[in-house]
Amino acid sequence: MTTSAKSSKSKTQFGVVGAGLWGSFHCKTLNALPNAELAAVCDLDAKRAQAMQEQFGARKAYTEYRELIADPEIEAVTVATPDFAHADIVMAALTAGKHVLSEKPLATTLEEAEKIAALAAKSKVKVMVDFHNRVNPAVHAMKEAIGAGEIGLPLHASARLSNTLFVPFDMLSWAAKSSALWFIGSHAVDALRFTLDAEVVRVQAMKRHGFLAGQGIDTADVHMALLEFDNGAVASLENSWVLPRDLPLVFDFKMEIVGEKGSVEISTAQNGTFKKYTGAGLRADDMLGVTPAAGGRIGGFVMEAIARFVDAVTLDAPVLADAEDGLQVTRVLTAIEEAAKTGESVKLPKRAR
Repeated sequence: MTTSAKSSKSKTQFGVVGAGLWGSFHCKTLNALPNAELAAVCDLDAKRAQAMQEQFGARKAYTEYRELIADPEIEAVTVATPDFAHADIVMAALTAGKHVLSEKPLATTLEEAEKIAALAAKSKVKVMVDFHNRVNPAVHAMKEAIGAGEIGLPLHASARLSNTLFVPFDMLSWAAKSSALWFIGSHAVDALRFTLDAEVVRVQAMKRHGFLAGQGIDTADVHMALLEFDNGAVASLENSWVLPRDLPLVFDFKMEIVGEKGSVEISTAQNGTFKKYTGAGLRADDMLGVTPAAGGRIGGFVMEAIARFVDAVTLDAPVLADAEDGLQVTRVLTAIEEAAKTGESVKLPKRAR
């Protein structure tokens, strides 16, 4: 552990666990907001932790998350570790009485998600899952249109949130310990729940496994699922990690919802707002997720979602998505895995609404 300047007592003290790309977004957001202070960062790799500390001016750097959580100055913890490494940190933070923000998924097993939800229900602290598409302008517009009755009763939907080969081969060192279903399917499932204002009650699914495994990354190539919701709507879901590398962005996100009176659709990846041709074919930037901002402000819905957690902690504002939302998404994802494995449809318990 290393330390630097003293804390600003007037600001809420935050600790960030995970020194990767998303951890850097957490740090940038905390540094921009006037009522938050980045007190500490943590990563298993001491060099990464120190580099993040130096880049963002954190007072302390840890290599053990339990030490960060035990720090009496830390009031809130944000978790930006790999998919499979969220649950233990979240439960430790809750047990210590710290507010906690977890990247998605909340947990990769149903047992862990249920434990977290039970702890959160008994706790007085704020617990949020970073389903940041809830503040994605396109997804929000879709929800508003449906909520206003513009398309009538939703009948069927489709969601495609998939990545190019860059993600499992180059972006993630831990791809074999996750899958497109957990890494991005969690976002897609929540986006469907959010826009339809409904819960999944039955799942059918298939997956394909072989191409990535043959290249040394032992995980599924793609999951395809059919979801039945408690409002009668049905939705198809695609989560792939084998899209071609030459797509303009590393992700492709499309949704369409058809109702009795009309339909709504979004396509946030290939929107054509910015195009670049510099020898590698068409390339684009995400013009919604992360955008330029000056000091004291944040840019894009990715960091806006993190800022909503700061609002929840410092202003007692509602969280974007709570532990129950995280539990519901984990229920759906584990049901998709079971349905793909067995070839049978899987029913989910109905949630009181």
